[in-house]
Amino acid sequence: MIAALFAIFSGVGIIVKFIKSFLVKYVGFAAILGFQFAITASTIAFVLGFYAFIITSLVTAYNFGVSTAQYVSTGGGGQSQILSCFMSMLDLVGVTGALNNAYTMFFASLSTIALFHLMKFTYWAVRQIGNELFKLGVLLGQALS
Repeated sequence: MIAALFAIFSGVGIIVKFIKSFLVKYVGFAAILGFQFAITASTIAFVLGFYAFIITSLVTAYNFGVSTAQYVSTGGGGQSQILSCFMSMLDLVGVTGALNNAYTMFFASLSTIALFHLMKFTYWAVRQIGNELFKLGVLLGQALS
């Protein structure tokens, strides 16, 4: 009877050790790998979303400035005759053309500064993504060994 109990507990102990080693080796790595894949994918998605936001913001700001200048220069919105005459006089003298050119040059300068900051962000993002991919490679190497 004692020998049978000893055999049963030994068999159960071996099964528990096998399940424990299986859980530690495969399920633990699977959970960590899944988490690391999620971090890597979210980093890449954040970078792409940020690029889309910056480009869309720059295009929207430029279009807003151009449409506002066109709205004012054409006398939109039912402006009075005095304001329309004043805008025509500014157009005749060349002030509106100068302001349009100045806005274009200002926006080009603003875009250049934004581009330099975007390049700095790109350097940071590539380092982060490379770091995450390296961690992923190390984890995959450990899981497959």
